[in-house]
Amino acid sequence: MRILFMGTPEFACPSLGALIKRQLVVGVVTQPDRPVGRGRRILPSPVKRLAEKHHIPVYQPQRVKNPSFLDEVRIIQPDLVVVAAFGQILPPSLLAIPKICSINLHPSLLPRYRGPAPIAWAIIKGDKETGLTVQKIQTGVDEGEILLQKKVPIKLTDTAKDLEKKLAVAGAVLLEEAVRRIKEGRATFLEQDKKKASYAPKITKDQAEVDWRRSCLEIHNLVRGLNPHPGAFTLATVRAKMLEMKIWRTELLNRDPEEPEKVCPGTVVKIEKEKGFWIRGGDGDLLIKEVQLPNRNSISSYDFIKGYSLKKGDVLGTRV
Repeated sequence: MRILFMGTPEFACPSLGALIKRQLVVGVVTQPDRPVGRGRRILPSPVKRLAEKHHIPVYQPQRVKNPSFLDEVRIIQPDLVVVAAFGQILPPSLLAIPKICSINLHPSLLPRYRGPAPIAWAIIKGDKETGLTVQKIQTGVDEGEILLQKKVPIKLTDTAKDLEKKLAVAGAVLLEEAVRRIKEGRATFLEQDKKKASYAPKITKDQAEVDWRRSCLEIHNLVRGLNPHPGAFTLATVRAKMLEMKIWRTELLNRDPEEPEKVCPGTVVKIEKEKGFWIRGGDGDLLIKEVQLPNRNSISSYDFIKGYSLKKGDVLGTRV
């Protein structure tokens, strides 16, 4: 089969790599080169770099519904369009071009967590497992019929970055099997149960702010789910200025019995050498292990204490 692959981030690279080895990938579509990092350097996407390494033609339309891009796809004459974290919704005019169909690798067990942020929300919600789905692409977002699924466990220490890496590797295997079944005429598609559907929207800034009144487990899950993007944050007074401080790593601990029970959530209740500082949550204490101030590198919380004079009794956040 002639396969047109559509993807952009690192998550899609294992899938593209697997298809390049065993199938005929006639073109790769990825998002336009964009500014990255503090220096805002214009860089190609990971998928573009991989495609160019294998001398595969790359297409970077601003909008996939543009007539000029659709004409290019018609010239390619793909039998199958394969999508993995591309970043744009495919219009009906594009879905009508491939001879067989278009399929998508989605990092959740559909119909749970339809939408753009399934990995983050699975962790934030405290799920113990998530998974992958290969589905036929239809006009509704992630509403297409299911071809294959695979469950993947979530560890209590997994960040969104950790989980994404595991899903990317497992997804490449699942997607390769899906393509094989389609190629051999063995594909069976099943409709999703709409009653079980849930949506995983992009994380807003309000949702990324830590509410210290919530349970320590909920805060821990929020920090993990927003690492590496966009990052959970709290407000902290640093050198007489109120700044947003990102929190990148935490550890669940039992409340220190020597500390008073009636302490305002968000209060620094203990500072421990080499470990960092403990914050009172809604039901216990949470060890903060790694933080970052605006325009600074992330550092261990203990180094932060030494550099910025955070002390026991200080209160973080606004929701107190």
